[in-house]
Amino acid sequence: MCCLGVALVVSLAGCGQNSRLGRVSGTVRLDGKPVTSGVVQFVPAAGRAATGKIDSDGTYRLGTYGESDGALIGPHKVAIVAYEAGDDSRPAYELRNVKRKPLVPTRYMSVGTSGLTADVKPGRNEFTFDLTSQ
Repeated sequence: MCCLGVALVVSLAGCGQNSRLGRVSGTVRLDGKPVTSGVVQFVPAAGRAATGKIDSDGTYRLGTYGESDGALIGPHKVAIVAYEAGDDSRPAYELRNVKRKPLVPTRYMSVGTSGLTADVKPGRNEFTFDLTSQ
């Protein structure tokens, strides 16, 4: 009986965290073409940010506490951070100073300059970001 009580408390604690999240996925495009790598960041006014890796087809899924559990419900500022892939086979100390070409204009790489926003609702959310190079 004691184990059952502990299991119930643990399961309810996990539900509280996830009930504050909305599932978020979508697509990132630049001038109509998919952005093939990078990271999408959703930053709320208060609380933990959500991030998600951009796949080769331009799609992403966000995670806050886990890999793809979603983002906090509410308004977010959004950044898209994407650089050209490089040769990562070199030692880390050599890669520190390597300059990689951005795949999107640098203004999109900061929530302060991107102008991108999203309002996450409970349940499933899909946000497409159509970026322009101009």
